[in-house]
Amino acid sequence: MSVVVCTYNRCESLKRTLKSFSEVVFPEGYSWELVLVDNNSKDETKIIAEAFKEESGLNVKYIFEAKQGLSYARNRGINHSKGEIIAFTDDDVMVDRYWLSNIERAFEEHDVSCVGGKILPIWETPNPKWLKHDLHYMLPLLDYGDKFFYLKSPIIWGANFSVKADIFGKYGGFDTNLGRIPGRLFAGEETEFARRILNEGEKILYDPNAIVHHYIPSDKISKKYFRKWKYDQGILRASLLRSSKHKKYMGMPYHPMTFFVKNALLFFKDIRYLWQKRFLYELRVISLVGFILKIISDSKILPRFFRISI
Repeated sequence: MSVVVCTYNRCESLKRTLKSFSEVVFPEGYSWELVLVDNNSKDETKIIAEAFKEESGLNVKYIFEAKQGLSYARNRGINHSKGEIIAFTDDDVMVDRYWLSNIERAFEEHDVSCVGGKILPIWETPNPKWLKHDLHYMLPLLDYGDKFFYLKSPIIWGANFSVKADIFGKYGGFDTNLGRIPGRLFAGEETEFARRILNEGEKILYDPNAIVHHYIPSDKISKKYFRKWKYDQGILRASLLRSSKHKKYMGMPYHPMTFFVKNALLFFKDIRYLWQKRFLYELRVISLVGFILKIISDSKILPRFFRISI
């Protein structure tokens, strides 16, 4: 098995993640490697990685990827992985000591191409009342309960996401138009990949025993963070439409209008819940604002100086 961890300017957080790997239990007779992809960090990431490799005695590969973006880094990690299974996690998690053993068992006992598991929170500060479960996917957290089942929709996150290596050979890697980049909270590369392989008939298993713990710092437990997340997702959705083959009028795709109308109807349909779930509705509006502004700014309607730069 190969474990791919991509990191960017999070050397202190990375220390916690690496420490959790030093305590991992792996089945006898199997081997694993840790592929650490430094996505052009400017801090002490390389020093920490090399020190961990020497102190832990684990099979650690340090890879440098200069092209910025999480999808580029993950694809680079895939290219340098030797395992039959490639497991992905992030530089702000602590893996359960049996995480790799349970992933290995899931692939051995089930005929699947991909396995996803629980991502449980470690809150730096107390969870505020407004942070409802409906918002956890933006952190991202995931808990579908304690039973195994095959996923019918591609909702699993890259912090706990394992794939048979030959699947990447068949269907390609992560879409580099998606995924986190500096300055933008873009996402979706793992769900796009999962949707792609589901459409090809591959099976994805939810394994409740494959567990990682996601450290949630106080700056992410703020409405400002969630507002930016939704705004950036609106921009990302518009950018993807811009590069698609949808019919356009004056440079603006027709499809955004149907997307806007659909969301507006959903908004008014559930307006009776506005007071109880007002922050959820605020986020929906913010996402639409980002979406519409990006569509308009990329069209030929406004002068160039109004355009949103990404």
